[in-house]
Amino acid sequence: MPTCEHKPCAVLPKFKGDSGTPKLSFYPAELWDEKHGGRPGTWRVMVGDKWLTRDDESVSFFTVEGIASIVLDHLAAGLGVAVLGPGLTPDLCPKSPVRYWPHGQILPTDTFTRTAPFRDQRGEWRVWVAFVQKPVLLAELSPRQSPRNSGSFLHG
Repeated sequence: MPTCEHKPCAVLPKFKGDSGTPKLSFYPAELWDEKHGGRPGTWRVMVGDKWLTRDDESVSFFTVEGIASIVLDHLAAGLGVAVLGPGLTPDLCPKSPVRYWPHGQILPTDTFTRTAPFRDQRGEWRVWVAFVQKPVLLAELSPRQSPRNSGSFLHG
């Protein structure tokens, strides 16, 4: 049974009755050391007495969008109602030039998107980028100017 030495910054109570749900506890990423990969502005979530993780991760941190999805799922389950699917995708095309700052690296990586953004199982926006082995959070990317459009060459 996982325990946490830290106090959560927010707690949603459990729902009782036929559609009962466990309580949700939210912890800011800054409470964990660098080796776990938490970035400021993300949170770790405990559902009941277990950490919520994505299928391919041993420790997961969630953006505000991910937290919103978790809370919506919690509320819908407690009320016994269905949740509607995701809406429109952000306007980012494949091969868009982006800058990605991999966890633990001193300098960012200039790369490009390989796919259009998509929502993961928690509703957070992700995209595949070149030179990275798994999809990254859209929130971890920043736009960059394409070298082809940098204006460094005179056009005739």
